[in-house]
Amino acid sequence: TANLSGPNAAIGAGAALVCVVLALRLGPLARTFAASPRLAALTLMRVGLVLRGAVDVVRGAIAADVTLNPALLRLRLRPASDDARAALASAISATPGFVVVEGDAAGLLAHVLEEEGVDAVALGELEAKLLAAFRENGS
Repeated sequence: TANLSGPNAAIGAGAALVCVVLALRLGPLARTFAASPRLAALTLMRVGLVLRGAVDVVRGAIAADVTLNPALLRLRLRPASDDARAALASAISATPGFVVVEGDAAGLLAHVLEEEGVDAVALGELEAKLLAAFRENGS
């Protein structure tokens, strides 16, 4: 077993501090690194929503009378960094029934399985939370 007392603990803490300092010196990547705890919290808050959506998609796939209304939606975004847009595209694609197929500075193009099921207010709230996480960290 490892001995985590005295000099070993000091060496471990020093190595961790060096890693954090190096990560913060990575320029643009430092903002993403600094936003990571907030992004992880947002991801955990969405677990229930994603699981509920997954169950709905499975139910729809098993049902014999499935009628889907697929669509391509153009999502216009507020001005944001590339990292923030990538995080938003990832969060949207993690939602069952959504896949981001293209992204640029103006917004995202997403394929959805059910156009009427899109909650624009929820997408706007997700975008606002992600942008706030990046803004608080200097992005």
